[in-house]
Amino acid sequence: MNDLTEKFDPAPFWRRLAAMVYDSVLMLAIWMVVAFMVLSLFGIDNARTVDGETVALDPLYKNILLAAMILSAYAFFGWFWTHSGQTLGMQAWRVRVVNNDGGTITAGQSVSRFALALVSCLLFGLGFLMMLFNAKKETLHDKYSNTQLVLKPLMENKKD
Repeated sequence: MNDLTEKFDPAPFWRRLAAMVYDSVLMLAIWMVVAFMVLSLFGIDNARTVDGETVALDPLYKNILLAAMILSAYAFFGWFWTHSGQTLGMQAWRVRVVNNDGGTITAGQSVSRFALALVSCLLFGLGFLMMLFNAKKETLHDKYSNTQLVLKPLMENKKD
């Protein structure tokens, strides 16, 4: 164990899950705005193809929309993680992401953390569940981005 685990307790699984649900609701709202902006940019009539009775988004616009959604998600998480160490959901559930020294994570760490969290999601959450079988309570993205999710104390010194 390192000095950080002696200073902070790892965030429990249920708090991480609660923060994820909270942030998911916020991301859905952001994605609605992003989808509106992308489809408005191209015009909804130009963005769809009609084959018989099915209506589907044109592959070009679909890929642009997907890229915009991923970039907006990273902008949300990356900004909060690198500035305060907490998204709004993490603030509500007293969870904070820190680097292995206990400080705010870097932009590089936020990129690798975000990318690996996406991989964890694509693997049906196995990267997240890894924490249940790990002595340090690390997820896949914690381990390989050199970050940790810790429980924020109720009364914390404001100098952090």
